[in-house]
Amino acid sequence: MAKALELNADTLAAAQPVPKAAQVATPVGGTKRRKRAAKVEREPLQVRWPASEVKAAKLASIQLDFQTVSDFMLACFHAYMKSGKQS
Repeated sequence: MAKALELNADTLAAAQPVPKAAQVATPVGGTKRRKRAAKVEREPLQVRWPASEVKAAKLASIQLDFQTVSDFMLACFHAYMKSGKQS
């Protein structure tokens, strides 16, 4: 168990070092994240699909070079709505 620490002006003024085990390691090369052109507010949507359909949608989004499956599904929705072939 941790020792009790007496609080006074000196204790509050000096920053305590963070233990090495509590530090997050940063990658040497660093990863660059892609920035999106515009910040669009997004709302979560949950769907229940058969596993085979989920796998097919994930593969299609990768093959068509979409950043996320959500972007792929949104593009499919827009294409469907443009086609005007709703039953």
